[in-house]
Amino acid sequence: MSGFVTGAKIVGGVLLGSAIISSSAAKSAAKTQAEAAREAGTASLEGLQLQLAADKEALDKTLAAQQAAAASGNAAAAAALDKQLALQRELYNRQVELLSPYTKAGETGQNRLMDLLGLSGNVNAPGYGSAAKSFSAEDMQQDPGYAFRLAEGQKAIERSTAARGGLQSGAALKAATRYGQDMGSQEYANAFNRFMTQRQSQLGNLQSLQSVGQASAAGQATAAGSLSQAGSQAYGNYGATQGQIAAQQGAGATAAYAGSSQARQSAYGANTANQIGAITGAGNAMSAGQIGSANAFNTAIGQGMNLFGMYNQNQLAQQYISRLPPVAGSDVAIKENIRKIGVLENGLNVYEYEYKAPYKATWGHGQQIGVMAQEVEQIIPEAVSVHPDGYKMVDYSMIH
Repeated sequence: MSGFVTGAKIVGGVLLGSAIISSSAAKSAAKTQAEAAREAGTASLEGLQLQLAADKEALDKTLAAQQAAAASGNAAAAAALDKQLALQRELYNRQVELLSPYTKAGETGQNRLMDLLGLSGNVNAPGYGSAAKSFSAEDMQQDPGYAFRLAEGQKAIERSTAARGGLQSGAALKAATRYGQDMGSQEYANAFNRFMTQRQSQLGNLQSLQSVGQASAAGQATAAGSLSQAGSQAYGNYGATQGQIAAQQGAGATAAYAGSSQARQSAYGANTANQIGAITGAGNAMSAGQIGSANAFNTAIGQGMNLFGMYNQNQLAQQYISRLPPVAGSDVAIKENIRKIGVLENGLNVYEYEYKAPYKATWGHGQQIGVMAQEVEQIIPEAVSVHPDGYKMVDYSMIH
């Protein structure tokens, strides 16, 4: 054990010496770094001052050229836009002029159609509401076809009566009565069909005029919408373009001058920042060297303590193993909750574990300490045997 402690001291001493050497080198490197940073800051400041002056001159010339080009382009774009919109307005007025007669015709047909349907409110209009009336006996009697055929039949009866001296037989009277009934039934249907045909023709013509006017009005509305949309879009695009140009110029100027100002501030602060950074870096490097030295010393002590602890732990495991029964069930298959806790001098690992439920009654309850039969086979195979139930056992008297 004394040899182990001596070895730990030697290792710790070597580590401590290495840490001291590293700390000295870090301090020297930090000092060199600080001096180089100060020299670089001075040279950088002088170079940036010259660069900023040249950049500002070039920036002023560029902005002046951009403003002149933008002004010239704006005037040309505005003139072209005015000519384009004037031509579109002229075409729209001509289209409205050409469609006007059709619109008036549609209005006339619409008004007459509303009169005939009785929807206009102009009750004094000719035929007001006639298109909404139902067919009646009066309408049939006024039908020219019905009146003509009835008159011709009556003339035939009168000629027959005159030929007989004004006398009519009973059969002739019945025939005349039947003729009048048949004529009334047949001609009512014919007169109704002629009435409906005439009405549909009259209303259809008015509806055609109405459709013509509606199409004309729709064409005018479309032309007006197109003109309005074209004007809005054209002036909107022009305004947006002008806004973009102005915004770009403003943003460009702002960014350019802001960049110049920022670069100037950065240039004048560069030297100070470099010097502060160098001093800070030197201090950090020196601190790091001191901390590294302390860490190395602590590490050396910690490693020595760890080695000493492991040595004591392995000695305890060796003593515990020597007190175990000569033979015990040590097959890994009958154990659970296994945790390594040490190493014997012969290289075998020592574990803490519990036996599985079927084997606790035979080999013990609770936490146990021992080796694994499978590992013992690799080093001391003669210490391993097989239980009648098939699992492996270890003779602990052979592995002390």
